Amino acid sequence: MTVVRRCLVVLAMLAVPVAVCAQEAVLNGTVTDATGGVLPGVTVTATNEATGNTFMAVTDEGGRYRIPVRTGAFRLVCELAGFATVSRTGVRVLVGQTVTINLQMTVSGVAETVTVTGETPLVDTTTSALGGNVDPTQVAELPVSGRNFMALAMMAPGARTTDMNATQPLPDRGRADDVREFQINLDGQQVTRDIGTGTQPKYSQDMIAEFQYIANRFDATMGRSSGVQLNIITKSGTNTFSGVGRLNYRSDRFNAEEPVLKRKLTINNLQMSTAAGGPIIENRLHYFGNFEYERQPTESVWNTPYPSFNITLNGTSNQKKGGLRGDWQLSPNARLMVKGSNTRTFRPFGAGSTSVHPASTSRYQDFNNEFYTKYTHVLSNRAVNELEGGRAVYGLDEGALTSWSNHWLRDIDGTNTGSPRIRFRTFQIAPNRNLPRYQTQWYWSIKDNFTFSYEAKGRHDLRLGGEYLYRHQIQYNRLNAMGEIDARGGPTPANLEALFPVWNNVDTWNLAALSPITRSYLIGVGNFANHVYSGKVAAWAQDDWRITDRLTLNLGVRWDAELDAIGDGEFLPWAPYVPGQYDDWNNFQPRLGFAYSVNDRTVIRGGVGLYIAGATSGDETRAHSNTIQNIIRFTNDGRADFAVNPANGPLPTYEQSKAFFCHNNNNAPGCLLLDAIEVVVAPKYEQLGHNWQTSIGFQRQVAADFGFEVDYIYAHSNNEKGIVDNANLTFDPATGANYPFSNRATRFLPNWGAVSLSVHTGASRTHELRSSFTKRFSHHWQATGTYSMRWFKDMEPRPFSGFDEVSFPTVPDLGGEWAYGEGDQRHRAVFTGIWEVGKGFQVSGLMYVGSGIRLDTRYGDDLRDVQGEGGTERLRPDGTIVPRNSVVSPAQNRTDLRLQQKLPLGGRLSVDLIAEVFNLFNQPNWSIGSTENRADYLEHTSGQYRTAQMGFRVRW
Repeated sequence: MTVVRRCLVVLAMLAVPVAVCAQEAVLNGTVTDATGGVLPGVTVTATNEATGNTFMAVTDEGGRYRIPVRTGAFRLVCELAGFATVSRTGVRVLVGQTVTINLQMTVSGVAETVTVTGETPLVDTTTSALGGNVDPTQVAELPVSGRNFMALAMMAPGARTTDMNATQPLPDRGRADDVREFQINLDGQQVTRDIGTGTQPKYSQDMIAEFQYIANRFDATMGRSSGVQLNIITKSGTNTFSGVGRLNYRSDRFNAEEPVLKRKLTINNLQMSTAAGGPIIENRLHYFGNFEYERQPTESVWNTPYPSFNITLNGTSNQKKGGLRGDWQLSPNARLMVKGSNTRTFRPFGAGSTSVHPASTSRYQDFNNEFYTKYTHVLSNRAVNELEGGRAVYGLDEGALTSWSNHWLRDIDGTNTGSPRIRFRTFQIAPNRNLPRYQTQWYWSIKDNFTFSYEAKGRHDLRLGGEYLYRHQIQYNRLNAMGEIDARGGPTPANLEALFPVWNNVDTWNLAALSPITRSYLIGVGNFANHVYSGKVAAWAQDDWRITDRLTLNLGVRWDAELDAIGDGEFLPWAPYVPGQYDDWNNFQPRLGFAYSVNDRTVIRGGVGLYIAGATSGDETRAHSNTIQNIIRFTNDGRADFAVNPANGPLPTYEQSKAFFCHNNNNAPGCLLLDAIEVVVAPKYEQLGHNWQTSIGFQRQVAADFGFEVDYIYAHSNNEKGIVDNANLTFDPATGANYPFSNRATRFLPNWGAVSLSVHTGASRTHELRSSFTKRFSHHWQATGTYSMRWFKDMEPRPFSGFDEVSFPTVPDLGGEWAYGEGDQRHRAVFTGIWEVGKGFQVSGLMYVGSGIRLDTRYGDDLRDVQGEGGTERLRPDGTIVPRNSVVSPAQNRTDLRLQQKLPLGGRLSVDLIAEVFNLFNQPNWSIGSTENRADYLEHTSGQYRTAQMGFRVRW
């Protein structure tokens, strides 16, 4: 696709009044008289009680009104000549909600103004999407370890996160590094990190107002996710200058012993945060800003089968987070939001391990910053337009802790840290193969939003939308530049510890002694500065058609296009390049839902829809990397020094290596073999993941402050991303197994090394029965609960021989086998509660109970001689096959508790004394080893333990 064509597409998209319902929430309803007759022409004014911002509408001929608003508490006022003014208070709306408030007016009499109160309904009569909200009280008052608000996503219906330290709303799938089923939106801006590694962007808890977790069947205004949408709203200023100051302290003095090491791990964490906001012009212009700093001296402990490798590392991590937001209501019909945020984190090393050498760890730092602006204009009583755009950046920098004066890159870019990756049969030295590395993801986006309401056999709220995102990724991955030694040609040496006397000084390692068991040595050469560019275009139409007062249809269609996001460049013979061949233009996603009100307290809802996963950067960057980097496979030639001198002399440069490759010099004596990682092949194998989601269920409000819901969900997903370990194989039709890769004569291309593929040929199926209840805050307490019973099966990609899938049945451990998937968890329940006991004392808590989770299970040795990345290591020496994902971790149970005492200091100033305990009953919640030939197989590799944090919060 040419640059001109791209520009025309963007300009055409922006030239029409297209939009998503990017308003934070919607108030709607019907105004009637005392007899039930509808009242057209009523002026309905919604005033945000905190900011004074006003939002207005006039009822149509059916007496209906619709007002797009910000989140918060509102007062509604209805005015019509000849009728008493009606004022309704106590209306609170959360992000993503459409709240229906019906109002009744009476003819003017003695009372000119009638004031009524009432809670917002707990039943949503207009949508069939499934999920839940974490409201401002829960964000601020529930116990959260390290003040990590993202962990509260685990309390939403449909959530699968189990870790209170989680940095993303859903665990990544185990099939590949960058298979992702969620999208994170901050005030409408997509901020998801999709570079295939690292964490997700981080924000201070004091910056977050609330968030919405949509687990299934979101409407057509949201996309680029086959699973979850997380919509986060940041805080804004109000008419009252107010703020918070928070100090948090964690120490090992408060903690229990780590259950495997049976000792306390050092931690001495201090968090300081402040946030404040207020008016610049009352009722119109407000600001809000925050800053947070965290310092954490900590340690990591290794507990491998080799005592001399069992070291303890001590260091200090830190985080800095800040943000600033301004909101300006230019008029009752126009408002502007501008905001920015910035986060920097540093970690001196990773967690300890029971199964890999400490040289596998690394220092790590990342950052994210965002700038976004949004202009909303109410064009008429029926139409609203919203224009928004900005930039979101995420980056990381990672390096090894080992020194190596003879690093292969020493004379090229001065690198003198790192170590070879070494794979033994029962142990590994496994630093990230890309170290040292630096990556940055830049996203620029622009979106225009238009909402129009009209009457045609019922009420239609039509939302049209379009968006363009431009991505530039800068990737400095030194791919395999440290080298990888395949030492699985014999048993793991009995004197392993003596061969590696100083864990972090490679100059002391006796690598030559590994030569007899080394099968091959991989080394990457070339240009490690990888710049890739791609675009994402989207358009959608969503019609919420209220046919009657009881029945609403949610009719939507979405179109997403990915430009240059899968594959870029020619890599012959595996990937012939045709410009635009990987542009994905055909992602039309129909979505149909319904909500039927049995009465004003019960809604039956359901529907079906197609959801396309957004392209992450892995396919694009890997495909491009293969065109500028060469991974040379040196096969052991029997020399005693092979493991330290695989090239038998100087390492060839990128250009020099081309002439030495066997496929380039007609297999000349001493030629080299070229490996490739995650090659992108024919477009038919690279279609984006398609997920059909179906649900049916009901929502019921039992009392003014209590409601529950039950839903059945089925999801049918195809074209999921996966990795083929080695496509340069041929297979025996009689056995369905591969011929040994070490026999060059039987390779698909004898003059090539191992070639792994990135393909979209996996699949999964999910059945889930999900239920939840909500007890709204009243009578000094609130509570929520969710329970799900879920069955999840998936299928790895089938094996390839060359450019295509193997055409006949193959052994199950090489791919294509349906089984319960890694991460499958049958039962899961989460309960939360907040109780204002009295006299300023408050108790809150969160309890998580879950059955065991299926783990990736394998034997752990490459007995089929695939020589790939290890995904096919399920064959045992006796010829049997380890059942896929057959090991299930022990059941889990954790209770977190927060105690808080408020001390008034006069006026609006108060201080809260806070004590929080996590895993109150010290449940170990064991992690266990799932690789059979490892010493830790079925043994406890790590466990959870009781921790605590103390602090105080000053509020004004």
